[in-house]
Amino acid sequence: MAGRNTLPARGGRNGREGPDFAASLASLASVRRGFVLIARHKRWIDRQHLAVCRIPAPTFREQQRAQYLCKKFAELGHRPHLDEAGNVVVPVTYAKNRPYVAVSAHMDTILAPARPEDVRVRADGTMEGPGVTDNGAGLSALLALAKVLDAPLLPDAGRNVLLIANVAEEGEGDLQGMRYLAEHSRYAGQVDRYLVVDGASVGHIAAEALGSRRFELTIEGYGGHSWNDFGRANPVHALSRAVALMTDAELPDNPRATLTVGVIQGGAGINAIPTSARAKIDVRSRDGAGIQKVVGIIEDSVRLAVREENRRSSDRLNAYRLREVGNRPAVAPLESNPVADCFQAVDRYLNISSRMDYASTDANIPLAKGLPAVTVGGGGRGGDAHMPSEWYDPEGRELGLRRLLLALAGLIAPDGNCVPKGTLLQ
Repeated sequence: MAGRNTLPARGGRNGREGPDFAASLASLASVRRGFVLIARHKRWIDRQHLAVCRIPAPTFREQQRAQYLCKKFAELGHRPHLDEAGNVVVPVTYAKNRPYVAVSAHMDTILAPARPEDVRVRADGTMEGPGVTDNGAGLSALLALAKVLDAPLLPDAGRNVLLIANVAEEGEGDLQGMRYLAEHSRYAGQVDRYLVVDGASVGHIAAEALGSRRFELTIEGYGGHSWNDFGRANPVHALSRAVALMTDAELPDNPRATLTVGVIQGGAGINAIPTSARAKIDVRSRDGAGIQKVVGIIEDSVRLAVREENRRSSDRLNAYRLREVGNRPAVAPLESNPVADCFQAVDRYLNISSRMDYASTDANIPLAKGLPAVTVGGGGRGGDAHMPSEWYDPEGRELGLRRLLLALAGLIAPDGNCVPKGTLLQ
């Protein structure tokens, strides 16, 4: 998950911006029942959160966590299955031949616990360890929703629900789990609204996709002894010069673009000229053209650095290549996004002060297809994402889960009739 940034608020659409919409949904007997269950099972949700996060799930190795989630969803009365990408898919079907609202949370983490004790609970109840916020908060929200959805949320729903714990969101996963769901799965043409739960904060509604492209730069030479072969072209020297050139370059600032060298590798020993050197580079912007400008800076920097190393050396570097390893599309806010509108109405009803933001998440994929989508947090508070000291405080989680349930009820309500007749509490 990427950091979110503030955007100007957008007005609601489809008649769902008024206060009556969320208030009417909150009066539904089924929604009120869900609120009660969320409050009653707070400790159960906390225990599931901890259990999930103690199962290692680095990107591309989420299988053990997926199996655990399948088991828990089945215990809650659902029929989960693994799709070909490894996503855990839980259909909650109210009526045949109706579209789905997908509610997803990614399973993978940048860091993984080496042992269960690496994810612990502090004396004040705060959880600490890899992935407890990103995305333990999202996965535990999925389980909480599954517990509530053991009974119909709306008796005459206009849409069905698809709960997904997906793979490969982080890093070089390149959103592969969501790409499969939206492009190749059996549900690809049936989901018309996406709700991505990523992290904890309820202060954001990310409805714009921050784009990113990731590259692996490799420079190769012939190597040699640091004394006997001194003067040969050195891939590490060339790579270092390339990194200096690209990071000194002036980047676009309107809209802003960033360039980060996150990994550098190379060499086998202090007294040897390396045969290869490698770097991984992340480029981000809200604008695709801005990203392309930065890619041009990278290409020029590598070309100049290799040329200079060859000029200084008694031989020449063997080869260099810049390989794209990830591409998340940048997408401006959609002209119409009923998912964002629904959350704005719900937040006004719940007195949540939220902002329209942008982020780089699984929602990039449906947004790029023109499908309504947002990314929101599951509730509570968290910090230090992608660090060993990552933490999550469940205080306030209940509000986040009420928010998700209320919005989900609005998203599956029949178009033009948000509140089914005969379901209001007397």
